[in-house]
This record gives sequence, structure tokens and C-alpha cells, in this order.
Amino acid sequence: MSILEQIKSELPWLDDKVIFDLTRGKPSPDQLSITEENFRSINVPYEMDGIDLRNYGTPEGIPSARELGSKILSTPFSNTLALDNSSLTLMQQVLACSYHIGFNKSKLSNKSKLLCPVPGYDRHFKLIENFGVEMIPMPFQKDGPDLNSLESLLKQHKDVNGIVCVPRHSNPTGHTYSDDNVRNMFKLLQSCNENFMILWDNAYACHDLKDTTPQSPASIMAEEYDLQHNLFILGSTSKITLAGSGLAFFSSSKENNEKFIDYRNSLTPGPNKMNQGLHTIFFQKKSLESQMDGLKKIILPKFQMVDECLLRLKEKNLCSFTSPTGGYFVSFESTNSKAQEIVENCLNLGLRLLPVGSCFPYGDDPHNSNIRIAPTYPNLENLDKCLKIFEKVVEKLN
Repeated sequence: MSILEQIKSELPWLDDKVIFDLTRGKPSPDQLSITEENFRSINVPYEMDGIDLRNYGTPEGIPSARELGSKILSTPFSNTLALDNSSLTLMQQVLACSYHIGFNKSKLSNKSKLLCPVPGYDRHFKLIENFGVEMIPMPFQKDGPDLNSLESLLKQHKDVNGIVCVPRHSNPTGHTYSDDNVRNMFKLLQSCNENFMILWDNAYACHDLKDTTPQSPASIMAEEYDLQHNLFILGSTSKITLAGSGLAFFSSSKENNEKFIDYRNSLTPGPNKMNQGLHTIFFQKKSLESQMDGLKKIILPKFQMVDECLLRLKEKNLCSFTSPTGGYFVSFESTNSKAQEIVENCLNLGLRLLPVGSCFPYGDDPHNSNIRIAPTYPNLENLDKCLKIFEKVVEKLN
């Protein structure tokens, strides 16, 4: 009897027509519903902060929305922009501005190389690859990017012009950078500050599920090392409110912001200010902390369920895994380098997982070991079925 036949006999509820999906970190319908309820009570605003929200203009975003972004990102209001609905889109625009025009302290070219802590966010890597910029993978240490590796790579390679970071609940490993790690990283990067870009995607700034390491504002630490013109901070409400229509924020130095707004003025006559007004009213009616507590009640039990499953596999020496204190992902490492086989067999049983190598530049997982698990979208009943399939496959293959 094949592995698949064995598992089907042990899980009689499996149905060839039912597909389960743990590929993307999407908010669940339950999360979106509790947000929708609050939006339903809000009348669409047409004027706010003395600004006509219906019209073009205000490329930096309305002040009330910028205040919200400043709170979420822990950045100064004066240096925080409220823009469109996706921080990933803003990252593309930041890279394009650096590549085609250049910031004062960041000018990418086809000779540039970017450092990429791995495992990392697959969309970051695809975005960078699209510019033809070479990516250099580097490992993590316990509290952030591996600083010995960083120092070595900076000495080893010419034209290293940036690093991409998810500093809180990294996607997918869950790393939260300590202040010591950030300060020591910035100290190493100080010598590169004439042409270096620190892409600081703080996508999960508010997404704590358990007690998490406190972090000082990165913008303040950057100033300590004369890196304020090299730091580009991004974030959004995509997983705080409604994923398809959130608010994205950007923060850098005054000079970088002016350059970026000038670049964006050729792309758009202005951001969606009515959406900015809606979000401002939303968080006047309901605090950010209350909103995150409501989401945590839905999300945390799912992560606990994943922990229980993977702990059983770890006790059998079949894997190692992260148990993050927040964010949207869990990073699984196959002890016997069988990630590809696990993903293929799960797919044959109706469970979709992110392709092996997705969390590495150019899709190359050198150890065939990493699988990103995204447990937020399915309800608890379906997540339990997903994990039963996953657990059975890992056991049978080992």
C-alpha cells in the first residue's frame, strides 16, 4: 500500500474534491467580519482636516491618517506618509525610485546586491529579482540577522547596497530583532551609508500574540549611527482592518520623503483620501489596541494548534520549528531534508503549501528543508484537518 493510500485509509474524511490551503497569510473571514461590522457604522467622509477628500492632491496623505501611521510604525509624524493600500507596492516604488532616479544616500543599479536574511518573504525576493538586483542570502541568529555573517558579506562583496528586513515577527521565521541586534547591525552598516538602503518592512508591528521583545523605534536608532537617510520604513493596516483595502504607510528622512513624493507624483494624482478618512474614523471609534485584541482571539488558537502538531513531530526528531510570539507564519524545518516530498504528497492529498524554496532568493532552499505554514485563513475545524494531513505525511515519509 502506498503512502497516499495508507493516509487515505487513516483519514476517512478525505475527499478528492476538497482542497485545503495553507499557502498565503490571509486574514480569515472571521477577522474581516469583525472589522466590517465597525466600518458599517461609519458614514463615508468627504472632508477631514480641512481637506476635500473627494479631489486630487495631498500626496503625503491627510494628517489624521499620517498620525495613525506614526502610531503603528513608531515613527515621527513629520516623517510619516499615508499613501495607498499596499506596503508591498510602496516597496516596489521605493526600489524603482532608487534604481531610476536615486535617493541622496541610496542609488541602486544593475550591479547592486541586496542582503536577504533567510528564510524570508517570498514576495520581497520576487520583487527584488524583477529589478535584476542580485540577492545574497544570509542566516539569522536568535535575535535578528546574523551579525557575523553580515560583517563577512560586507567585506567579501562589492556593491552591497542594501538589506531587506522584517524586524518584528519576521515572515516566516517569527524573529523579532532585539535593540542590541539592531544597534550592532547599524554600527556595521555605518561605513556603507553613502550608498545603502535598509528596507524595514514592519508589516507585523502590532501583531503580537504572546509577550514579545520590546523594541525601540528604528528611526531613532538609525540617527545614532547617521543612517537616517538610509532607512526606509514601511507598513500597513492590511492585516489590521481589511486586507484588500487597508492603508499603507512610509517613513524615511525629510529629504527621502520629498524625493519619493516627487517620484510618485508622476504615477498618481494623489492617494485614496476617502479611505484614509474611513480608517481615521474607524480608529477614533475603536482603539488600535482593542482591534488587535479582537483579532488575537481568533488567531492565537490557530497558532496553538500548529504548535501542538509540530511539537509531536519534533519529539519524534522529524523537524524543528519556530514558535513565534506573533505575526502570521510558522517556519517548519524537515530534519531529513524532505521538504519537497512533503509538499508534493500533501498536494496529492488536497493540501496546498507554498512551493519549496519560496522563502529563499531565486527559489533555492539549499537544504530542501523549509516549509512555511500559514494558519490564519482556515477556520479551526479545517485547520485541524490540514494539520492532520501534514502530520501524517511527515511521519510516513520518515
